[in-house]
Amino acid sequence: MKKLTFGNWKGLVAASLCCVGLFVGGCGYQMDGFSSASSRAHSVLGSGNSTIKFDKVEQITLFPWVQYYTRGVVRDEVNLRRLARWVDDGNADYLLTVNMTGFKVRSSISNRVDNTLLSTTTVALEMIVRSGKTGAVVWKSGPVTYNDKFEVVDEDSAVREGIKEVVRRTLDLMQQEF
Repeated sequence: MKKLTFGNWKGLVAASLCCVGLFVGGCGYQMDGFSSASSRAHSVLGSGNSTIKFDKVEQITLFPWVQYYTRGVVRDEVNLRRLARWVDDGNADYLLTVNMTGFKVRSSISNRVDNTLLSTTTVALEMIVRSGKTGAVVWKSGPVTYNDKFEVVDEDSAVREGIKEVVRRTLDLMQQEF
């Protein structure tokens, strides 16, 4: 019987990983990062090679920072998902409009004994994608609403969390193919 050495051990691990890769690949799964095509998400914007820029971002809150924060969250999430490449000026394949259609934040203390600040946040928004060449509407999310209770130090943190989640959910709709 042959003794298991480090060299044999590496070969056994490599063979096992190949077998697992073949099995998982046969089920339709792909490992991200092995090709540029597999690492891009498909959406109404295509395979991620198109360019996009903001047309406008409208918000209805009394917080002046919400418009800039929403822009940053949308931009970060589109980059994270590799849906498109952002351009700031010049022509783009797509123009994105973000309309905040509803907003409410309420804060309260949990009870007389426990002074925990609870904030209930409701954020509704709609995204509209237009062709950069013709201006025609390519995709419209319709109103997407998210509300939740947050146990946070201040109201602004609850608003930020609500905006992040409603943006994620809206971009999820952009990636659905049915």
